[in-house]
Amino acid sequence: MTTLTLSKWGNAQAVRLPKDMREQVGMTDGSRIEATVKDGAIVLRPIRKNVRIIRVPRLADVFRDRTEEYKAVEELGGSAVGEEAL
Repeated sequence: MTTLTLSKWGNAQAVRLPKDMREQVGMTDGSRIEATVKDGAIVLRPIRKNVRIIRVPRLADVFRDRTEEYKAVEELGGSAVGEEAL
């Protein structure tokens, strides 16, 4: 739970929403919010048509067509500088 402060903004009052909270619901600058009062509480909800949804593919789908076994390749440059060259 996050505690916010009501502040004067012109002739109105405003609450600033932290960036991490806005990002969790996909809100950006200019996003529209629906405000209602329910059971004595102010409820703010983003209007869904403005929410950006980023679809991230599953890792299994990314590598689905890969047939060969992955083999790590050492890509270090330069000569040994310590105990690694025994």
